[in-house]
Order: sequence, then structure tokens, then C-alpha cells
Amino acid sequence: MSENEQSDLRINVEELGRGRGAFDEARRASLEHSSVRERLRGKRNRLLSVQLLEPSGRGKAHDPAPPDRYRATIYDYTDNRVVLATGRLDDREAVDVSQAGYQPLPTREEFDEAVEILLEDQDLGPTIREGHLAPYTPMPPLIDAELPDGRVERTVAVGLMPQGDGARHEIVGVNMIHRTVARFHDRAPERAAAHNPICGLPNANQPTASRGTPGQFQVTVTQGGTTLWSFLVVRPAASSGTNGSGVELRRVNYRGKRVLFRAHAPILNVQYDGNACGPFRDWSWQESRIQANGTDVAPGIRLCSAPAQTILETEADTGNFLGVGIYTVGQETVLVSEMEAGWYRYISEWRLHADGTIRPRFGFSAVRNSCVCEVHHHHVYWRFDFDIGTAENNVVREFNSPPIFPPSNWHTHDFEAKRRRNPERSRRWQVKNSQTDDAYTLIPGHDDGVADAFGRADVWILRFHEDEIDDGIPATGPPYEAGLDRFVNGEDVFNQDVVIWYAAHFVHDVHEEAGHYVGPVLRPARW
Repeated sequence: MSENEQSDLRINVEELGRGRGAFDEARRASLEHSSVRERLRGKRNRLLSVQLLEPSGRGKAHDPAPPDRYRATIYDYTDNRVVLATGRLDDREAVDVSQAGYQPLPTREEFDEAVEILLEDQDLGPTIREGHLAPYTPMPPLIDAELPDGRVERTVAVGLMPQGDGARHEIVGVNMIHRTVARFHDRAPERAAAHNPICGLPNANQPTASRGTPGQFQVTVTQGGTTLWSFLVVRPAASSGTNGSGVELRRVNYRGKRVLFRAHAPILNVQYDGNACGPFRDWSWQESRIQANGTDVAPGIRLCSAPAQTILETEADTGNFLGVGIYTVGQETVLVSEMEAGWYRYISEWRLHADGTIRPRFGFSAVRNSCVCEVHHHHVYWRFDFDIGTAENNVVREFNSPPIFPPSNWHTHDFEAKRRRNPERSRRWQVKNSQTDDAYTLIPGHDDGVADAFGRADVWILRFHEDEIDDGIPATGPPYEAGLDRFVNGEDVFNQDVVIWYAAHFVHDVHEEAGHYVGPVLRPARW
């Protein structure tokens, strides 16, 4: 347990869960089980990730429980297939082995192996070894190398950035099955580019966190002996969802009453003007380094003696810490982490004020490449599982001025709906407990934009379903657009357990600004 006394706010942090030991045990078990060894006998393979899984079917009434299962993702290069090993942490013999038909994202270790294969190439190898080309992780991370039967051979994309005169920017594909190199007519695969100009901040190529790296922590914020906030925070590397969801908050209580059961950002995508590159579906689990000075109170969380700084503050792709930095500024408690997806750098931040206001923030930046020279549109989708006081008896209301249904500015949503922001009407939404009148208002951010056809919408009002934590679309895509519309199917949301998805949209022109933050405000209306 630790404290931060920069202000009159005190932050206490306690690690929750099984920690690194369980993670390492799951790694061993996933490879040593007899059924896994039999499946992989004589095969060239790589363990890509191990994820600790939450207990299923517990519902919201139970206290938080540590992960009790794991899923290991292994690539079998000999047979070009994904092998999944799913087991229990308390029973090493209970392992189910199956195959999957999707292409998982490459890890840093797999990317490094692809670079080793490149070094054996008679044309590119000498240029890389002599330092004229520097390998980097591009977008898309994988290249479609389709076989006649429709299967895809695993091919990792490797960017080659020129260092000085005499070399040209290029993105190649490294076939991990045959250990061969594919080059492209336009020096880059479809949906990417490798040409002049090259834009973005210098790429530090620092180590990143692996998916599944454990880290969840119970945080309590007190002031003058009063508990203001209590919540569970999950680091991006351990966050939920198909592609991760940034810094994730669970069971958020303000002054002893529940506000949110879960709050996170499970969907992230980008589209370029004129399809100059992309579109891309990104991921939010691959932590990159931030500059955070302070004390490590648990693996993956640092109590900072000064505000942590990301690439948006330092304008440098460097740092000294992987995980979540937590600190106070005035009356706000701040949690922040940085992630990367290829050449993109994303910042996931939460700011919780002593007065009950919550400010989710998402930031955007990029390191050197050709694509981001083009104007592009970032879209981030937060999922707010509101439980105002209780999971049930929640009502969603919408404000418009001038009113849509005079004379009242407010109307109630009885059924699921998707909505656009409307700044001309000062449109906002409120979730209220019909029994207690406790309420929180969701106020759109001033710079959050309005959805275009790719962005789909700005708000989805849904009834809670445990299996609708995201749209289930892997980052490798397609499709790349958010697939939330299918959840709007006419269900009753009046006096129910409700979820609001909120999207923000940022037009990124690196010639005008290096990066930007977006995000709404969640403010108590009655508490």
C-alpha cells in the first residue's frame, strides 16, 4: 500500500489478482501439457501470447475475483495454423487444445525473428547490417499472402527506414512459413506507403509490453478521511476485449455509490482521406514507454512524484516506464498509459476529480512514416457500463436545446438507439437511477467531432449483455469500421442495466499539429 501526498488527496494502491507468478505458470503449463506437446511435436512454433481470463458467469453482484483461467496463443509455422491452449490456473491437467482460423498480431519477438530473416536476404541484408536501413514496425502489421484454398500464410510486415543518403524507404513482407522475403512494386504493400515525404517523430524502437502481462490494482482516493473514489484499474496489456481497451476501470464508486461497472475503450480505428493508406483497425494493449518518476507500488503501476509525460508532452518516443502512471494534479487523480500500434502512438488517460467529475481522454501521435503525412481521421470508442447506484433501474435521457419534444428539453430513451452529436442543440445524455434520482450526465467534448460514414455514429444506447464487450473484430481486419450497429435491435432500456458507447473523432493533419486529446465529461447531476 502506498500514498501520494502531492495535494490533500491520498492515493492508496493494492495489487489485486494472481500477479506475475500465475502468468509465468500459465506460460509453462501451456507448453508443457502433454496434449500441447503432442500437437506441436516436430513443429516449428512460437508462443505469441498468454492471457489470464476473468471468471465467467459471475454477474455484477459478486466481489471482483482474480483470473482463474488462461488462454495461450501459439503459431505453428510448420502447418501454418494457430493453436490455442485454454486451461485452469488451479488445475494444470485441465487444458483444452484447439485451432483458430484468424491471424493473431505479431509480437515484438516474432518481429525480431522476421528481421533476422531479412538479414539473410542478399539484397537487403547488407544494407540493414551497414546501418543504411533501420527496421521498424509498420501498418498493417501483417500482409495477406493468400493460398489458392483461401488460407493465409503468416507474413509479417517490416518497415525499412532510410538512415541518411543512398537508401530508400521500403516496407517488405517476411513469410514466416517459408522464411522468404516479398518486395512490392510501389515499395509498400496495399494500404501502406513508403515514399517521401516522411512525417512524424523519431522512432525510438523501445521495448513494449507483451499482451497478457498481468497488472490489476485496487485504487482508493481519500480526502480528509473521506473516501472519494474506489475502483479497480487494469493496465492496457491485461485489458479486456478482442484488441485490448487501454487503461480499464472497473467497479468505479464515488463517495460509496457505484457509478460504472466497467469503463474502457475497446475499439480504435483510422481512415485516410482518399484512401491514401489504410483503413486500419488498431489495438490498445501494446504498452510503450512513458516518462514517469516515482515509486513502483506493484508491477505495472507507478505512483508518480510529478505528472507522468507521454509522447504528446515530451514530443519524444522515449520513456522509463511501461504501465500505468498515477498521480494527482490539484483536485484530480490522473491515470495514464501509452500504447503503440505500428507507427501510431496512443495515450489512454482518466482524470477523476474530487467533485465526482470523470474525464476520459484519448490522445493521438505518430512516429516517422510516409502514411501519416496524409490527412487521416482517428476514431476511438469508449464503452461506459453505467450502474448508477445499481445495475438495474437505470434510465437514459437526452437533452436538446431547442427541444425536440417541446416544452421539455429532456426526453427519455425507452429502446436501444444510436445517435449523432448535435452541438447546435447542446446535445448530451444522462443516466439516472429511477429509484434514487442519482444521475450522471455525459457531456460531449468540444473537439470530439461528429461521425462520418466510416465513424458510423457518436453514441449507442444499449441494454447490457455480458457478451457485448466489443464488436469482436480482430485488429487485422477487415472490416475496419466499428460494428456496433448490430447491437441496436429494439431492446427495452427503460429501468434496465444500460451501456453507452461514446465515440470521438479526430482529424489528424501532422502539418498543423503533432497530436491531440479528445474525450467527453462525465459529471454527477445528483449524488
